[in-house]
Amino acid sequence: MLINLLLKGMETNMKAIVFALLCTGTLISTAAEAQLRTKDQMWKTEYLSIVESGLFALKAENYEEAHTKLLEGAKLGNKSSQYYLAQMYFQGWGIEPDYEEGWLWLKVAMEQKTAEWNRSFRSIRDALPEDFKTSMQPYVDEHIDLYGAKAQDLRCEKRAAIGSNIKEIICSKRFYLFIRYATKKPDVSSGFLR
Repeated sequence: MLINLLLKGMETNMKAIVFALLCTGTLISTAAEAQLRTKDQMWKTEYLSIVESGLFALKAENYEEAHTKLLEGAKLGNKSSQYYLAQMYFQGWGIEPDYEEGWLWLKVAMEQKTAEWNRSFRSIRDALPEDFKTSMQPYVDEHIDLYGAKAQDLRCEKRAAIGSNIKEIICSKRFYLFIRYATKKPDVSSGFLR
């Protein structure tokens, strides 16, 4: 009798252990299938790689690659890519200076407001003729509609840098958790799942 009770207790414990292992395995496999993506289905790692490679190429003075990657990042709404792409156009880093393109990208980038960017923006804005800025405004609006924070699903929020009371507006891409589920549909024709 005692042996039967022990065996029954072990069987119950074994079932609990097997159930716990199955649940853990399911959770781990589900977590492995979960990834962060943009609303346009781009992987977060791919997005960050584009941005980082553009900034790295610019720092290394590899201007051809920097222009390609920064333009790609700028079109995805990344504010750093937009800002440094504008600087490439204004400064003529590896490309012919183009104040129109520079102004378009700088205005889109300025949805993000940092002290450094504001100083640069004011300097450029003050150097450009008023009629140039006025004539460019419809194109700026169009660029913002295509590549701005709202169009590219960015979250812009006020933050203070560590040790500072000065608030800056920082924009970052939104990422969503996507979980890939099995594509095989359950067979319910017999009333049981197979």
